[in-house]
Amino acid sequence: MPSLWNERAMLIDAEKVTVLAPLEHGRSQPHGGDPAGAAGELLAGLRRRRGAWRNRLRVWIGYPWAHAQVLPWQATLGGGDRQWEAYARALMRERGVAGPLRLRLDAGRHGRARLAFGIDDGLLDALERTASAGGWRLWSCHDLLSSCLARHRAALRDSGGLVLAETGALSCLWRSAKGWEDLITLRRDPGQSLETLLSAAELLCGRAGGNGYRWSSLCAPDALPLPDASRWLGAPHPMLAAAA
Repeated sequence: MPSLWNERAMLIDAEKVTVLAPLEHGRSQPHGGDPAGAAGELLAGLRRRRGAWRNRLRVWIGYPWAHAQVLPWQATLGGGDRQWEAYARALMRERGVAGPLRLRLDAGRHGRARLAFGIDDGLLDALERTASAGGWRLWSCHDLLSSCLARHRAALRDSGGLVLAETGALSCLWRSAKGWEDLITLRRDPGQSLETLLSAAELLCGRAGGNGYRWSSLCAPDALPLPDASRWLGAPHPMLAAAA
């Protein structure tokens, strides 16, 4: 029986918007700082079904519109997420993350740090308007880091940390026996070595090198500087493997 849904997926990174293969053969378009505009142009070329409710769009968003923050455990905060969200926004403001964000918190465990993930609210609003105008429904939006952690959770349990390499940025997330404890995202300039950027991240966070990292990326593994103690995990999400 044919599916009721006509689904497509997109990736928005620092340079371009990509309609993910295999259905559309990975077409992409540079966005010049206006991802919603580029997404609208790509959506105009996709096949739609009658009834906008049938046309569902899933989007993955990366740097510089997605942000993450480690939230050290605070026993004085209540059990509800509202106080934790205010805590996350305050820590992000200290890092210079300005503007409204749509935040999501991981479930967390008592006594352990939590993670907060945010996506630029202005971009999400623009994507919702663009999708609706083109006869699509914005069905879901995910940031790359939380998608990666969800997909590779089991493989990360015995690791020293996660390195996520994406277009224009490198994120490093370190863990201990008590869970995640430090996070940094650094901008990556064109042609800049991932290995050099990783060393800079370790230096800024006071971490020793050769930490048995797990690597995830939209790049092919042979394009990454994987030390012997490291392990390649794959793309942050199965649908993103086609973007490599």
